[in-house]
Amino acid sequence: MTTQNASNQIAFLQGTWRAVLHDQAEPFQKSLLLDFVSSDVISQLPEYTTLRNVLAECHSQGAFEESYIKSFLALRKSWRVLTSESRHTIIQYIQKCGLQKNNGLKLLEDDEAALTIRWDTANRLYAGARDMAFKACQVSGLEMLQPRGKPRHNEFRTLVRRGQETLVALLKERINIDKTAVTMAVGYVTPVAKTKIKNNLAAAYLDGLDAFRAALFHWSVHNLSAFTSLEIFKGNLPSGGLTTYEESAIKEYIEHALKPFKQEYEQLRAAVEDMPPDPTIYDKARRFFDTKTSTLH
Repeated sequence: MTTQNASNQIAFLQGTWRAVLHDQAEPFQKSLLLDFVSSDVISQLPEYTTLRNVLAECHSQGAFEESYIKSFLALRKSWRVLTSESRHTIIQYIQKCGLQKNNGLKLLEDDEAALTIRWDTANRLYAGARDMAFKACQVSGLEMLQPRGKPRHNEFRTLVRRGQETLVALLKERINIDKTAVTMAVGYVTPVAKTKIKNNLAAAYLDGLDAFRAALFHWSVHNLSAFTSLEIFKGNLPSGGLTTYEESAIKEYIEHALKPFKQEYEQLRAAVEDMPPDPTIYDKARRFFDTKTSTLH
């Protein structure tokens, strides 16, 4: 292999791996590149790593050629589940590095349309909605963000109900913002865009679930008297820190309380799957996606 060909392969791998990782913050789990990188390289990396470390280990082991072949095979298998942005970036690297011959990769039919969708604006709108939702939760007694202050007193069931209502409304906001971004840009929801909406919904759900779970546990630690119905605490509330057993009992109780929220999410995800190609535009968000008047501070 010529020096130029080797250089092109390395440049392609660096760009492709970054595109596959997409918006993953570093350090990322090495398992995300498991199908794209030499197994010997993966085995030498820590559980969480950086792209720079991956490239350095490939260089150390002389594993670029193997990783190049493995990456192309993995791309052919996972091509349709990548984002439009990732596919577009990878195609650009293929052309830039002169690797077009027999690679079999090309943009999907609706990728070009999907690339016109203003996800940056949608993400900023959602971030604002998330801030407001988490502040509403704080008023109820749920300290959703770190550092967590002393939570306001409330009744556990009321706390769970209000938290769930707020977070389900937030998930609906994510869907409404996203489908408006898609419809205003393209006129209809393409399959690629629907996948993006589902992925955004899943990310919002997991973020909310983690924060909800942590906030409930934080509240519980400050309000142990709310758990006297649990056998472990009957007539014997701990005066110091919780034992591992006591902590696990509270966490199990919280997981049970979170089940309705998880079920609500599954229903929302199913609704996105069944979303018509021309969903109703969310009037509250419409103006932010109007190219003539769009401003967002």
